This record gives sequence, structure tokens and C-alpha cells, in this order.
Amino acid sequence: MVHAATGGVGMAAVQLARHWGAEVFATASQGKWETLRALGFDDDHIADSRTTAFEEKFLSTTRGRGLDVVLNSLAGEFVDASLRLLGERGHFVEMGKTDLRDPAEIGAQHPGVRYRAFDLMEVGPDRIAAMLAELMDLFREGALTPLPTKAFDARRAGEAYRFVSQARHIGKIVLIVPSGLTGGTVLITGGTGMAGSALARHLVARYGVAHVMLVSRSGGDDRTAELVAELRSAGAGAAVVACDVADRDAVAGLLARVPAEHPLRGVFHAAGVLDDGLIASLTPQRVDVVLRAKVDGAWNFARADRGPGFVGVRAVFVDGGDRRHPRSG
Repeated sequence: MVHAATGGVGMAAVQLARHWGAEVFATASQGKWETLRALGFDDDHIADSRTTAFEEKFLSTTRGRGLDVVLNSLAGEFVDASLRLLGERGHFVEMGKTDLRDPAEIGAQHPGVRYRAFDLMEVGPDRIAAMLAELMDLFREGALTPLPTKAFDARRAGEAYRFVSQARHIGKIVLIVPSGLTGGTVLITGGTGMAGSALARHLVARYGVAHVMLVSRSGGDDRTAELVAELRSAGAGAAVVACDVADRDAVAGLLARVPAEHPLRGVFHAAGVLDDGLIASLTPQRVDVVLRAKVDGAWNFARADRGPGFVGVRAVFVDGGDRRHPRSG
């Protein structure tokens, strides 16, 4: 059984389960049942994700046998109903993680059932690479097909997240970069890092960005010189600039260096400091170090004078910190 089977994860899971030969049961809100029928589900294999009636319906369809696997994204009584649907040696895969349960307690309450909250990164980069390679083969063979998407301009990210939170989407929601970036300068903080470098290449190759400013606290090195040469060979101007974006005055000076012939079109705020740890090990000092680069930097760009024709700041914002400080949201 795949809960929320018309969402991105759900539709992908349905395709994979069918490819592996499984009989698939699906839940979705009633307004999306026609989508499930278009995917080949009959009424015996469809149930409402807004009530727990799926438990009785699917027990009836399976003549009391129950299910072997539940892919879950629901919470509360829906989890309990789903667990009761599992047969002996059933597997409950928790994807939503809004109502985590203790695996040992689940095993005691439902003998033979395995409960697992799923985190992709646990399997490690080598296994992820192997899975992605296998998926690409399946797409090339036609065994899998791309999911339907609904696109939002990146400047409407808030609207896109609200759309998802209201479960109004079918398939995947994607954010697209507006074409207004063409011909101007794009400034990328953290631009010499792995993510920033990949983004710079993508913006030049896909969107024809004329000039890229790669910003980092330390400036450039031999590796970034190679990146600059690569971007220039692709037809774009490129420069590496040292700047602490958490310093408001430094940001003002940085923006003053944008070439007049290529006015600033957008800022991609990819700068960040890594300080991983469990919640119990966090301290105000550790949080401050991380938020300084990410949130203070975004705040400084948001307040600065970027000039006409500016598209916007794309950044990751984190709520928290002193209520007197802009970090508080």
C-alpha cells in the first residue's frame, strides 16, 4: 500500500512496485481518484487518505490476508490502521516521519512486523550512485516514465511550498529559474564550493548568464582558476571575489563591484558553514556559527541596494535566534 499515491514519492513508488511485480493498493484524497484510475487502479485498490476506512476496505479486498508492505506518509490513527493491515512478516516503511514510532514497541504490538523510518543518506553515496544508475537504465528501457510536474517561478517559492503543504499537487513541484537572468551578472555565494561550482556551470550552459561572480570568504585557488577558465571558455565572464557575506558593509562593497555592462540579475546564496550534530549536542555558539553565514548573509543581500533589473535572492532561510535579530524570522 502506498499512501498519498498521487504525490511525487507516491507515484514513483507505484511505478517501482509494479515494475517489481507487486499488487499495489493506493490511497489519495477523493478529488485525486481519477488520477489513480488513469494510472490503472480499479476501485478495489483505491481508498481515501483522509479517513481510516482503507483498513476495512483493503482487508476485505485481500480476504483478510492484509498487506506485505506499507509505504507511509501519514500520522496518528492512520499509522495505527496501516500497521493493523500488515500481515505476518510485514514491512512498514516510514517516509513522512511526522509520527515516528519505536521499532521495538511496534514489533511487540505487531509480532513479525518490521518498522523502519527511511533516510536516504543512511545507505551512503556509493549505494545511492548505484541506485541512480539503475533508475537511469529503467528510464532508458521505458520501464519507468517521468512524473508529471507543476512548475513555479523560483521567486514564488513560498507559494509553491504552501501548495505542497495543502496536498493540492499531483506528481512533483519544481522551481524554475526565470529567463530574466540572461545577459546580466549572477552572484553566487559559496561559489567556489561543490554546489556553487555546479550551479555556475548550469546557469551559464542552460540560461546563458553573461557574467558570474563567484564569492567565497577565502577567494580563489588553483581549483577555482580552472572553474573560471571553464566558464570563460563557455562564453561567460567570470570572477572570483573574496567577501564575508555576513558583514553588511562587505556585501555593499561586493555589489559595487558588479560590472555596469552586466547589471546584477540575481543572487544565489549557497554559502554555508557545516557543523553537524544531534539536537542535544547543539549550543547557541554552534548555531550562531552556522546561521551567521546562511541567514545573516541572506539578510544583508535582502536589505542591500541591488539596482534596477534585479531578479531576486535565492536562499535557504532558517528560523531561530534572538528575537531582536532578523534571524528570528
